[in-house]
Formats: sequence, structure tokens, C-alpha cells
Amino acid sequence: MKNDQIINGLNEYIGDRYQPCEYPALRQQATEWSESKPLAGIRILDNTPLFTNTLLKYIPLLSGGAELTLAISERTPYDSSLIPVMRSLGIRVIENCNQGDFDCILDCGGSHAHLKPRYGYAELTRSGYYHYKDTELPVILVDDSRIKAIETCLGTGDGFLRAMKQLGHKDFTNRKIIVFGFGKVGCGIVYYAMKEGAEVRIVDEPGTLIPPGTELISRYDSDAIAAAVRQAWCVVTATGIRDAMLQNGAAEEILAGKQLVAAMGIENEWGSSLPEERILNHNIPLNFILEEPTRLRYIDPTMALSNVAALALLSGKIPPGVNRIAPETEKFYMDIVEMKD
Repeated sequence: MKNDQIINGLNEYIGDRYQPCEYPALRQQATEWSESKPLAGIRILDNTPLFTNTLLKYIPLLSGGAELTLAISERTPYDSSLIPVMRSLGIRVIENCNQGDFDCILDCGGSHAHLKPRYGYAELTRSGYYHYKDTELPVILVDDSRIKAIETCLGTGDGFLRAMKQLGHKDFTNRKIIVFGFGKVGCGIVYYAMKEGAEVRIVDEPGTLIPPGTELISRYDSDAIAAAVRQAWCVVTATGIRDAMLQNGAAEEILAGKQLVAAMGIENEWGSSLPEERILNHNIPLNFILEEPTRLRYIDPTMALSNVAALALLSGKIPPGVNRIAPETEKFYMDIVEMKD
């Protein structure tokens, strides 16, 4: 009964912000789990970044019978205005959780790797992998999936572009942008920047395959990096690695110049080499200045995978250490998204 009341409150708060076609995976998950109650009595700590579209992630968990607690961490951006809203609806919210008795932790960025849930963890990000790679408990790395690759590439790249434009930087035509890291996040940023007419240089490992019309700079070539940063309109970091930008020649050029600097990962890539005020959004991922950092249509199946990972953990069949989500599970949700109206 309590969960039903919370769900009603969430639906009331969300109102008509989103159309059902924007979240087919979560919608079907909620419908199925409201009947089967696969999470009845299961204590779940969820650390998905708290924004309005994240509220739709909670509905399947509550529909399935979970005892849901939300985690707010200094490592994970969130909309602080939603904390009192969640508490008013009856959802427990813990800030910087250091202890607790949970069955499953649905984490982001490895913020709760220090806790010991009964069945294990699901982790949303590649950054979080480094916090969990030595754990003795089962971990499902949601990031290691085609669904997450689509979300991170297209969703985060789109978020970068929208955030830049919200800040007034609307004209990319013939602007020089240098992107550090050509993984899923970097790939999306490069894609959207090129669509807007920017001239893009990419810093990564020698031999990295890059799109036509871009230029690759070895991450080991500090002279070439310094020269490219010196000429850049905007410098974007997307390596996902803490302190990745130290001693590569970039910070010195930025401190002497007027380049825009955007961080797009939750790890502090600049360390102490740049003051926070020199980086857009104070070194917090730039898309988190937006009301919707990642559009719901991109993040819907990822949030559904994070939820369903709890069922996999409860099965007791996931071995200790870091694991992928089952291919058939990912296909199930990919098919739902591809068949949406």
C-alpha cells in the first residue's frame, strides 16, 4: 500500500512532462513487475543521478515491491530541489551513505563500493568499474552494454551541445575544439560538434580510429597537445580517468589563454592543475547544468537495465567480480525500444 501511494505521488509530480513513448522500457517494466512483484521486501539503495526523469526509474522498483532508499553522493551530480520532494512522498533519501543494510546497490561512479550489500551491485558507469574491479561481491557493469553505449554516445553528446548553447555558446561553425578521450562519451561529443560545423581534434592513444575530417593527437605528445590547446576555442575532457590531464601540457596553455573548458566525466581529470572556476560548471559534468542532463529517450533503456540487474543479482547466479548484463536481457529491452510507437 505504501509503495502504491508513493507511485501515485511520483506520477502526480511528473505530470505530463514526458510522453509514454519516451520511456517504453521503464513503462513495460513497471507494468510487468506490478503483477509479479519480483522485488517484494528487497532493500535497494539507488544512486542514479537524481533528476526529474530519474523518477520514472523508481516506479518499476516500487511496483515490484522494493523497499527503496535513494543515495545522494558528493561524487554524483543531482538536483537538490528534488530531495525534499522525495522525502515528502515517503521515499527515504540518504546523503553520503556510509552504512546500511541493503540487499542490492544500484550505483553510479562507484560511490558506494565501500558498502556490503547482501547480493551485490549494479554499476552504471565505466568510471565506477575502477572502484569495483577488485571486489569480492558480484557486480553487474551496466556500462558494458550496447544500450549504454548508445545512451552515453548520443545522449551525452546531445547533452554537451545543449549545455553549451544554454550558456550562450551557440555558434560552432569553424570553431576549433579539442576532445580528450575518444571512448563512448568523446565519440558523442565529436559527433555533435562536427554536425555543428566545428573543427575537431582528438587526443587519445596512437592508432585510435577517428572519423574522417578530424585529427588525432597522441596523448603522449605534450608538445602537440600544447599547440592544439593554444589554438582551441573549447577544450573538452572525456577520458573518465582521474588526474588524466596532469602534466600533458594542456593546463599551462589554458591558464595563459581564454579557452572554454568543459568536463564531461564525473572523475576529476584536471586534479589541482586548474581551479574549478576556470572550468565550466565548476568541473562538474557540463550537461548537469540542464534540467534534463540526458534526454529520457536515450536513458530509458539504461535505467531499465540498471533495475533489472537487481533481479539478476537476486538469482544468486552472478559470480563474484565484474560481470556483463546477460545478452538476452539486453536484447529484450532493446527490442522494446525499437518497437516503440
